[in-house]
Amino acid sequence: MFQDVRQGELQEKTQQLLQGPLKHVRAATLAAALLPLASVAASPAAAQETCSSSGGICGFVWNDLDQDGVQDAGEPGVPGAVVTVVIVDGVVNIATDADGFYYYDTGSGDYTIAVQIPPGTQPSPADAGTDDTVDSDGVADEFGNSVASLNFDGGQDSTTDFGFFASVSQPGTGTPGYWKNHPEAWPVENIVVGGDTYTKAEAISWLDRPGKDKTITMFSSLVPAMLNVLIGNDGSCVASTIAAADEWMTTYGPVGSGVHAASFAWKVGEPLHRQMDNYNNGMLCAPHRD
Repeated sequence: MFQDVRQGELQEKTQQLLQGPLKHVRAATLAAALLPLASVAASPAAAQETCSSSGGICGFVWNDLDQDGVQDAGEPGVPGAVVTVVIVDGVVNIATDADGFYYYDTGSGDYTIAVQIPPGTQPSPADAGTDDTVDSDGVADEFGNSVASLNFDGGQDSTTDFGFFASVSQPGTGTPGYWKNHPEAWPVENIVVGGDTYTKAEAISWLDRPGKDKTITMFSSLVPAMLNVLIGNDGSCVASTIAAADEWMTTYGPVGSGVHAASFAWKVGEPLHRQMDNYNNGMLCAPHRD
């Protein structure tokens, strides 16, 4: 019972990362840190030797060049990556060193560790191979992070590592302004939002209407997010958010229904809008358009 409660608390804290410290960490920082082969190349053996001597939570963030989820000789570490450790009292941000290692001195307990997924990359396969000391442990969540859970016994840990590799080329996400001003780029002539069908012209008209009505605000983040996925961008980090936002529009829409900012409806809807806005601006699992 205690473990269930504890895990629930950790999951809740993890969901707060995007609105807390990670909100101010640009994913581009990690994107710039993914170095070519010749830059920083710490061997798996060196990585684990560094971690095993630490006596705390320690791990390796690296560029998984062959995309197999295993740290191979010559694959470079990612320096300056921001690793967030969720602890009982909040979160701690740690930057990886010049070789891609991070370390946090702490006691035993259950922890959640997260690294923001760089635009244009995706997490390596988790738990690949048979050696837990050289695999990647992070799994993508809905908020643009690679996340791993750790039960730390207070000894020495060297198993919580994060690999990333370049995704297949994507067209990039567009903001509401892009989709409003580029009707020729729309992949569909009609779009269904909250169970209501809008022609392209009608949808663009709503995208061009600023105002206090929060159904318009939601529409203006939801439609671009839907279009960004339809043209071939990775939508894994917002799939459930898009579905929830569409359900929100079913409940409180259609667009133009006059939902106020102080309403309960918007307390439910605003986090969905913010998540899709981050996605549309290229801050999550797909890069922004050039």
